[in-house]
Amino acid sequence: MVGTGCKGEDELSEPTFHYSIFIKRAVTGLILGGLAGAVQVWFVKRDLVYLWASIAAGVVYMAAWVTCTDWLKLAGGKIALGGVSGLLAAIVWWAIAVPADNTFIQAAVAGTCFGAAFAWSDRRRT
Repeated sequence: MVGTGCKGEDELSEPTFHYSIFIKRAVTGLILGGLAGAVQVWFVKRDLVYLWASIAAGVVYMAAWVTCTDWLKLAGGKIALGGVSGLLAAIVWWAIAVPADNTFIQAAVAGTCFGAAFAWSDRRRT
């Protein structure tokens, strides 16, 4: 009887742990995206839409990365999944900021590279 009660408690605490990681990563993406967008607006003199695109892309990147690595536990390693998450974030950024055909490849390559690099640096940290 006691073993059954402990197992039920572990199952209940497991989703809470994942949600807290998801929320922490989404907030981290919001902050990092906001910083990147602020640099684009203030220093590069872009439109305000670049700020919103960067914030959305940051949140999408972190949410996709947590979903792929922690919840779905997809094969391929965190670095490859970071690249895929970066690609998704780049598509979001491109769709909001610059929906032109000639910049899609640049955004996709940059998002994939930066996403994999962030995942690699996070993997080295842990």
